[in-house]
Amino acid sequence: MSNFGAMDLSGLANKNQVSQGNAVSAWLVPGDEATLRQYLTLSESTPVLMVITDQSEASGRLRQLITDVLAGSEGRFAGIEIDITSNPQLAQAVAVDKAPAVLAILAGQPTPLFQGEATKEQLLNVLGQVLSLAAEKDITKTVSIQANAPAEKELSPEHRVALAAIEANDLPLAKSLYEKLIVEYPNDSEARASLAQVKLMIRMSTSPEAGTLAELFRSADQLLIAGNAEASLVSLLDAFEGSVENREEIQQRLLELFILVGDSEPEVLAARRRLATMLF
Repeated sequence: MSNFGAMDLSGLANKNQVSQGNAVSAWLVPGDEATLRQYLTLSESTPVLMVITDQSEASGRLRQLITDVLAGSEGRFAGIEIDITSNPQLAQAVAVDKAPAVLAILAGQPTPLFQGEATKEQLLNVLGQVLSLAAEKDITKTVSIQANAPAEKELSPEHRVALAAIEANDLPLAKSLYEKLIVEYPNDSEARASLAQVKLMIRMSTSPEAGTLAELFRSADQLLIAGNAEASLVSLLDAFEGSVENREEIQQRLLELFILVGDSEPEVLAARRRLATMLF
């Protein structure tokens, strides 16, 4: 059981600095692959707790405790529950082989918190540290319960203009439009995903630059397009591990490929864990 020091959830954030607007159907929702993908996106703006459970009494007690704590946290967390029996691949993707267990997800990156049961005091201690880390990353948006929250939004005028540029094969214009969108709306995950796709399209439609780094990036792109996402990510991770001068560029390319592959895909979850070990 991890213990990061006592903190009271009610005093962790200045409410005037917390933006609102995300809607969830419950404080702790049952998750499958599609739901997890949505919550990985949600974790860009709101801290997410991922609870791995089974049919044991221990899981039942922890589920109830976390539900109660989330309900009392004034929307500072969203929660997703993964049943290790019905969705073992999702638990394996985050390196969990035994329930119950709890992870935090910030900006798409899962981090183990503890395995087994916890008291309310211990849980509050851990969540206090999570909120502190989330505040450093500006992940402070709250959520509220809305039973019929819309799953998708209609494309904004800005997105429609960028999409029209892609359809007209004006990729440089589409790239600039999405870059502008991200500056104006930093939490627009759709714009980030579209920008990553457009940049890949531009790279594959132009002649590669000379140099070892350019060749590495080109090879990773080709592996990705060929359907071998794991090999693409591993090639960049291997280069990152052995690099001194080009680490920032390689890390940025990795983050772009994470978006292209999908934040909840096993290859990305494994790559994020390996990258985290090399960074910290």
